[in-house]
Order: sequence, then structure tokens, then C-alpha cells
Amino acid sequence: MSRLAEEFGISGNGLAKICDRMDVPYPPRGYWAKREAGKPVVVFKLPPRRDGIPQVSDIYPTPPKPAPLPEAERSATVAAAKVEAIAVPDGLEDLHPRVKAWIVEHKKQQREREQESKRRRHETWWTPRLLPDLTERDLYRFRVTSAIFTGVEKAGGKIEKSPMTGRVTFEIANHAVECSIVEKLVKSLKQRDETRRWTAYPDHHQSGLDSSGFLRVSITTYLDGRHPQWIESQKTKIGEMLPEIVGTIMEAGPILEQQKREQEEWQKRHREEEARRYEARRLKEIDDKRWNKLCEFAANWEQRDRFLMFLAEVEKRAFDEGDIIIGDSALSDWIAWAKERAEALDPLRRGAAGMFDTISKVSQWS
Repeated sequence: MSRLAEEFGISGNGLAKICDRMDVPYPPRGYWAKREAGKPVVVFKLPPRRDGIPQVSDIYPTPPKPAPLPEAERSATVAAAKVEAIAVPDGLEDLHPRVKAWIVEHKKQQREREQESKRRRHETWWTPRLLPDLTERDLYRFRVTSAIFTGVEKAGGKIEKSPMTGRVTFEIANHAVECSIVEKLVKSLKQRDETRRWTAYPDHHQSGLDSSGFLRVSITTYLDGRHPQWIESQKTKIGEMLPEIVGTIMEAGPILEQQKREQEEWQKRHREEEARRYEARRLKEIDDKRWNKLCEFAANWEQRDRFLMFLAEVEKRAFDEGDIIIGDSALSDWIAWAKERAEALDPLRRGAAGMFDTISKVSQWS
């Protein structure tokens, strides 16, 4: 699978997933080793195609990872060096002002809910929901977020949005970089009431999941195929990854600037291509109108010839009938009028140059 997948430019796991979707069997793990050793192996036959399974599948190579941007790498290196001395605070006294505001807001919400509960304590149909104290996990996330905020500002970035949920936005080199500093959640078999005890704000998180005891920091803004994220483990805490995290956040600025330039260049090419297509349509429209004008002249030429032949016969008969008065004019005057109108149809009355001069003046709006 791995060797065949390489020919398609994808991973062996990716080819296996395609086979699964197409109901195409493939050798299980250890198949080739058993066969090499002369042990019996089972070869699965291709089953009949079920309804809904396509006949073919197009496989496209995995796009290569974007090449590192030198300017972004330099920005990351400089930022990481600036925050090496920053550590996650042990207590709540040295928190970043934005994070301190979360604690103040929490206390305010607690008081408001307590007051609301007292006001409505006689309403038997209403069950008050008090806001619990911040948990150890909440406060740990606050302290880690504080260190990241401090590091980003020290590296030259700004904090644009800082909601308590942990979905924050930084301003890096005039670009918005969205980040998620949240608890890594896992499925839990505990009762629902128990799963809510790890945080004072269960509504900030997906219901039915429980805390893993580790934080996840990720950059959610699209960075040209990059999806940087950092997850704590028993051995490595976010504090140890802080220089790398801040460096990567600062690196996002030059990457987004490059994306902006590429987008502007693409838009410029798109506008130029649109202008070329419009000009081609305009010129074709003019060319078609000019051709139609020439066809009109040709039709007028044929019509003039028919009229003149017809009027010649009219003149013969008028000679026998005499120059009688018809209406308010003599018969000869009527014939002269008809000849004049017939001659007006002649596209060559001003010569070939005159005819094409008329055609050359046909425009898009003619």
C-alpha cells in the first residue's frame, strides 16, 4: 500500500481510506511478511459493486507543504528569543490585565445571579442557577493565557479580542490572527453533573465532553495550509512551549501579509483577464455588427437592381399610357421619385472607400 500510494503522491493511509470508500479489499497488516516467509495468506476477492459506490475514483497527489517564508522564520526566531524569560504565573497577582478582567467579570456575574436568586426565591416554578467558583482548570487556563498575552505583547503584537472563552484574536503586523487557548476535551463516561464540575462555565464547551487535564493552543486563522497547534502532555506543559507558541503567532503576520499580496496579485490577474475577455467580446460584437452592415449593403445592392429592372418595365408601360396626372403629380414624377429612392439603396454611390468608411464607424453602441 505504501509503495503504490507513493506512485499516486499520497500516503498509504490515504490510499487505504479510498479503498474503504470504494469497497476495494487490500492486504491486511502483516500480509507481505507472511507471504515472504512462505506462510499461508488469504487473498480477498473484489466484491460486486454495491449501489452508491462509484465505478472510478480520481486520486490527486497531496499538495506539497508550503515552503518556509524567510521573513516569517526570522520573525518567529526574534519573538521566541524575546519571551524566553516569560513563565506561566504561579498565582493570580501577576496576571495580564485582560485576564484579571475575566476574574472581575466572574465575580460580578456571581453577585448578579445571587441577587436574582434572592429576588425570585418565592417563584416555585423558577430554579435558580448560581454561578460556581472558578475551578482549578479555569484558573490554570487563565494563567497560561496571561503568559501568552504577555509574550505576544512583548514580541510586538497586540491583543484585539480577548473573550473569556479562550477564542482570542491578536493583531500581528496589521493582520488579525485568531487563536484558541482552551481545554482539550475528551469523551467521558461520568454522569453529566460530574462532568460539569471541572469548569465554572460549561456553556463555553461542547456538552457531553470532559476535561482531559491538558490545554490545547492552536492558531485557527488559515495560514496557507499550516495548522499549528500545541497540546500539553504529562511530560510537556504549555509553559515550556511558550517561546515556540509566541514565535509561531508572530510568524503568522508575515505569512498573512504574503497571502494578502498573493490574493491581491490574483485579483489583479483576474481583473486583467476579465478586461481581456470583455475587450475580446467588445471587438467581436463590433466585428459582427460591421459584417451585418456589409450584409445589409449587399442586400440593398440586390434590392436596388431589382427595383431598377422593375422601374424600367414601368417606364415602358408609362410611355404607352402617357404622362397622366396621378394624385397631385404626373406619372413621370412618380417614376423619378421611385428611381431616386432606388438609387439611394446603392452602397457604392460614394465608391468602395465611402462604403467601408461607413462600416468603419460602426461601434459597440451603433
